[in-house]
Amino acid sequence: MAERYTVRNTVFESGERFPLLLDARTGVPLFDPTVFVISEFRARNRASATIEQVLRALKVFLLFCDKHRIDLAERMLEGQLLELGELDALVQLCRHPMSDIEAQVDACPTAFGRAAIESYRARVSRGLQAVAGDSAGMRIRYIRQFICWLADRRLLSLSARHPSRTALLNAKDIVVSGLTARIPTGKGRNKTYGRRALDGTAQERLWQLVDISSPENPWEGRHARVRNELIVRWFMGLGVRRGELLGVKVSDVNFRSNEVFIARRADDPSDPRLHQPNTKTADRLLPISDDLARRTRHYILEERRRFPAARKHAFLFVANGGAPLSLRGLNKIFSVLSAKRPELMGVFPHLFRHTNNYNFSRLVDELGMDGLVGDVGHSRNLHPA
Repeated sequence: MAERYTVRNTVFESGERFPLLLDARTGVPLFDPTVFVISEFRARNRASATIEQVLRALKVFLLFCDKHRIDLAERMLEGQLLELGELDALVQLCRHPMSDIEAQVDACPTAFGRAAIESYRARVSRGLQAVAGDSAGMRIRYIRQFICWLADRRLLSLSARHPSRTALLNAKDIVVSGLTARIPTGKGRNKTYGRRALDGTAQERLWQLVDISSPENPWEGRHARVRNELIVRWFMGLGVRRGELLGVKVSDVNFRSNEVFIARRADDPSDPRLHQPNTKTADRLLPISDDLARRTRHYILEERRRFPAARKHAFLFVANGGAPLSLRGLNKIFSVLSAKRPELMGVFPHLFRHTNNYNFSRLVDELGMDGLVGDVGHSRNLHPA
């Protein structure tokens, strides 16, 4: 099936990244979703990544309306929105991966209620992949907000005595309460084991594999091996997030004091990456060990400088070729590791953040500092994988 809607990022001269939901056939931004995210999210300085998530949720809703031939604008003229059976079908669709939604949008006849739910459950039992409950819940919340926004816009255009005003208000209340009641609970009641960390054996195996001279090293080329080992050391030693690591510039590393400045640079015009990696929290200064400082200096002087393209930007970690390493490129590093080394299958960047906290918690216990150290955060709830 040809793609109907697509989300694309644009970069303004100011450096601002702004996602748009487009009609894939014409390339024209869709009016209502664009106005919605501008007024409800961009005006509140929400991150571009958040806006992109909103638009992907609205894409699910538009595909749902196409699948079931629902013209919401026409319905609102009559004071109507969605029926309860349609709410059930929408919620079930939100549980599907986007690829599955796009594939089935024209394939299934319109069906609601118990039959639709039982059909969905039967497909799940046959191996239908479903997205995580929190991801489905996020989609439902954004769709609920969009429907409310559309209804409010229509209500503001009606006089107090308009015959469809009361009906639309009631329909809005039904949709809000209906979707709210159907939002999945997320990851389950017991969240103790929701976060994982690498245990000592897995960490030891990881260090063996990422050693640049190891015959088991899964990456090809000297630059890739040196860079990837250094990235693992940054993740494990500092507990930084993906966006924070990819946003570090060479000038952020102070080799005299062995510190690195983790800066928040949203919409940095000097960042050529379409999907800019961002720092979620406030700026902060982190100490780095002598060994990590030495390895980082070696990477800058012996590996990074070999790429002429790396001289055109200031970002520390570069792709093969010299461009700043992208989020996709970073994820690929660890997908290669997982694919070629089954014992580390499922290793991903954020796992190292949990492992850093897990190691810190163990160190606190070993040194008997539990009563002297402040809150160590969620490290207490971590369990080794």
